[in-house]
Formats: sequence, structure tokens, C-alpha cells
Amino acid sequence: MKKLVYVLIAMFMVACGSNTSKTNYEKTISEYLLKGQSNDYNFKVVELTEQGNVTVADSIAYLTDEFRKDKQLIVSRIELARKMSEDLQAKTKLKSEFDKYANDIARMNNSIDSLKNLAPDNLQGYDSRNANDVLVKIVRCKYSVQPPGASPVEETFDFYLSPDGSKCYGKTRAK
Repeated sequence: MKKLVYVLIAMFMVACGSNTSKTNYEKTISEYLLKGQSNDYNFKVVELTEQGNVTVADSIAYLTDEFRKDKQLIVSRIELARKMSEDLQAKTKLKSEFDKYANDIARMNNSIDSLKNLAPDNLQGYDSRNANDVLVKIVRCKYSVQPPGASPVEETFDFYLSPDGSKCYGKTRAK
């Protein structure tokens, strides 16, 4: 009997706790959407679901991938410039121009080598963070809003909230 009471209390606490976070999400989202608007708007949340989290590890992976893509684009451009210089060097008949192209090609080779060995420099804020720390909660919200004198509009967006759900960083239309 005692175990049954403990199980019921635990279920009650879980049910109340999850409802509190959803209420917190609703409040944050409504404040974000209606910021600076009068209270005449009829805003109602139709459906609210957590879609997932963005962790420190996710953020590091994303930033590293973006850094790698940007670096590869620059390397490709320098390689193209080097190829053009090599073509011009092969066509020149003057020693001074040949030497100038040779110097340019050597400089470009050094730049390419240093870029290929360059590590991401945009990860300083993550040095002391646990890889599993949650940075952002993604919450999908289907809501209805009715401006004064207009018919209601229903939309669905993914909102990016702080881990505690008290701040909204932005939104994107749900697909």
C-alpha cells in the first residue's frame, strides 16, 4: 500500500511539473509574439510540443562544420588564383614577370598550407562547458491569434527558448 502511495505521488509530481514547463513556454512565446502590441489581441496556444534540445556538443559540431566550409571556400579561391598565376607564368617571356609570378605562387602555397592547418577559433566560450549541457530548447507551437476586427490566424512555428524556458531567442516556420 505504501508503495502505491509513493507511485501516485511521483506520478502527480511529474504531471504537475511537465504542465508547469508548458505553461512557462506558453507565457514566454506569447510575450515574444505580442511584444509591444496592445492586449486586444486574442492569443491562444492550440498545441505545444518539445522538439528537442541543442547541446554544447551540437553547437560545437555546427560551428566546426561552418568553419570548415568557410575555410574550404577560401582555399578553393586561392587555388584558383594560383592556377591562374601558373598559367600566366607559363605564357610570360620576361624574367621579371616570371619571378613575380613565382613569388605570388609561393605566397599562395604558404597561405593554402596555413589555412589547411588552421583550427576553429570560434569555440572559446565552450572551453569549460560540459558537452551535454543544454543551450536551447526547441518548442513547436501551433497558435491562433486574432487581431482586433480581423479573423483569427493559425500558425505553427518552432521557437528557440532558453533551457529554463524564460527567454525566446527566435523562431522559424515549422515544416
